[in-house]
Amino acid sequence: MRWLVPLLLAAASQASAQDSARQWLDEMSSALQTLDYDGTFVYLHDGRLDAMRIIHQVSDGGQRERLVSLTGSAREVLRDDKAVTCIKPDNKSVMIGKSRPRPPFPVLPRDLGKTSRNYQIEDVGDDRMAGYDARVIAIAPKDEFRYGYRFWIEQNTRMLLKYDLSDPDGVPIEQVMFTRVGIGADIPSSELQPSLTGDGYTWHRQEDVRGTQVTASGKPGWEVRQLPDGFMLTHYQQKRMREDAAAAEHMVFSDGLATVSVYIEKREHQDISLNGLSSMGAMNAYGLMVDGYQVMVVGEVPPVTVRMIAHSLSRATQDLND
Repeated sequence: MRWLVPLLLAAASQASAQDSARQWLDEMSSALQTLDYDGTFVYLHDGRLDAMRIIHQVSDGGQRERLVSLTGSAREVLRDDKAVTCIKPDNKSVMIGKSRPRPPFPVLPRDLGKTSRNYQIEDVGDDRMAGYDARVIAIAPKDEFRYGYRFWIEQNTRMLLKYDLSDPDGVPIEQVMFTRVGIGADIPSSELQPSLTGDGYTWHRQEDVRGTQVTASGKPGWEVRQLPDGFMLTHYQQKRMREDAAAAEHMVFSDGLATVSVYIEKREHQDISLNGLSSMGAMNAYGLMVDGYQVMVVGEVPPVTVRMIAHSLSRATQDLND
């Protein structure tokens, strides 16, 4: 039985290391929302490099944020707890919405322990980034159906300094990296004001371009026969994208970290918006026609995942009998 003791000690040590790594990630998520910071980061994707400045301030329990593009088309995004405003000088337009666009940094679930079935969380060691000492924490997928993450976290404040999103083979697909950041900086309110007033611009509200939500009763009218391990249905609704169109179905599946959306819409003339695979950075989409319906599966997951889900969709038995 002596051989069992080292195994038990090793298992206990591994569990403790994973708990410590998860704590680093939990504290990083909190730091991104509770710290004041002002910095410049670069975003590498699709063979491109974009640079942006971010100013983030927490005041009276609320968050305010301003993003300014430094390369490519000029644009500014301003966010508080009530609305998001996107200003695009090139086409003189302003978009105001309630929902936040895709954030520059990853949003992790509150309970990472629930993802341990499909991901391995590891403390990789120490490094240096943007002039700060950092701890590197990795989230490695256990199969080919999801991406992996690597985070460089400032050791004192737990501020995120860099992250990599990589495919199941470990090849980076996207990177966000601060080149300069002031953490806990005193940020004047003027820094959170847009540089442009929007005078003479065309203003749009998100409600003007979104579809009309239709009350969805019962279960989805479609079934997914094959899902990657750990993915579960987390959201379902019906939405009419055009007044003259039938309601489209929208399902969301998640493994606690990765998310996949499925859109299904009736097409009268068999015209197809997407046929096969389309990719943009880490985002992949797969479309096909099934029984006169356009099916589209979209998510920040590998191509094999969206393809498998799309080809496993079929109309529910009760729907076929209606």
